[in-house]
Amino acid sequence: MKKSDIFWQTYLNLEKEVIEVSKYIFVTDEKIVYKGGVEVSESCSTQLTAFSPHIADLLVRCCVQIEAISKELYFELGGEKKRGDTTIKFDEDCLKVIDIKWETHTKKVLVVAPSFNLTKEENTVLRPLREAHKRQGTYWERCYQAVKHDRYNCLCAGNVKALLHALAALYLLNLYLRKDKWFVLYQNLSKQDYSVGSTLFAVNPPVAKQLWEDNNPQKSDSPYVVKYKDDVYDRIDTIRKKELDNLNAYWRQQPELQDPSFLIQLNEAFRREERVMQIWELAKYRLNKLLPPSLPFDVRKERFIKSEAWNSWVNQHNQHLAPEELTEENIEDEINKVGVKWGMDIMKRYQKLEWLPIAMNSGMCEVGIDL
Repeated sequence: MKKSDIFWQTYLNLEKEVIEVSKYIFVTDEKIVYKGGVEVSESCSTQLTAFSPHIADLLVRCCVQIEAISKELYFELGGEKKRGDTTIKFDEDCLKVIDIKWETHTKKVLVVAPSFNLTKEENTVLRPLREAHKRQGTYWERCYQAVKHDRYNCLCAGNVKALLHALAALYLLNLYLRKDKWFVLYQNLSKQDYSVGSTLFAVNPPVAKQLWEDNNPQKSDSPYVVKYKDDVYDRIDTIRKKELDNLNAYWRQQPELQDPSFLIQLNEAFRREERVMQIWELAKYRLNKLLPPSLPFDVRKERFIKSEAWNSWVNQHNQHLAPEELTEENIEDEINKVGVKWGMDIMKRYQKLEWLPIAMNSGMCEVGIDL
């Protein structure tokens, strides 16, 4: 049996007992009151502050596991102090090293159990390891230390909220110790069950925006990251580079690159926008040069309607811009809009995006903890 299996089984036993508590306490962050015979919901935290000796016991057991698992992760990550050193602090030493490695203060745990009737985001989306690297930096640790050292006078600290947050912290630490890894199609990433066996908690899916550009895992509020399998990314990258080479070859052949007026327009676009599609600017320039403002409106309008740009975009893409809708007031804007669309069409001749179905549909990805 792996070390992580022992900790995970203990976690599942604790989770089961916590869910059992919810059968006897209606865990909610709302209070139901009656006004004039009508049931009205009022926001409050009454049930989250419910406490008992049993809840206090569960809190202590949960935090003992947090101490143990945080030390195991500390040793795995090469913490300076050695196993057996009695000066090791699970928060200031262990959770600090863990946070430096994985930015655990940013990670969110979602409360998904239907038996927990929580409505406010602060109670359903938890960041249980925020400030956890500080001595008693979290609410759950302060409550834990209180009931451990002075149970009688601090019994109210053994409450539902503290227990829920501590269990969420333990759940998150278990995910890092387990280091689960699995494979899934890109299109199914958001459909995965990210509870990883828990019936109380889950985490958000990993972020995979434009993964095809460099296949670098992106950090987020999820403990998981994702990347394409190496062979899949190699296929995507090979096709993308070939298409990009074709597009660059077209770009280098354009005579406008020797035209000072176009270069001024292009430089202004780079100053104005963070990301500029050069061929869009080229198409806009060509169309405006064909339709200069010095032309009479009727001539300009007629040339516009007969232009390749108009036929390429307006006709091909079923854009029903009626010629009679063109006016002296809007023709300049329409020329620039159609110029951009024409540029998009030109790009598609060279960048056919043949890699996109692989990337978005059939591309197999690897999901796991960022190591």
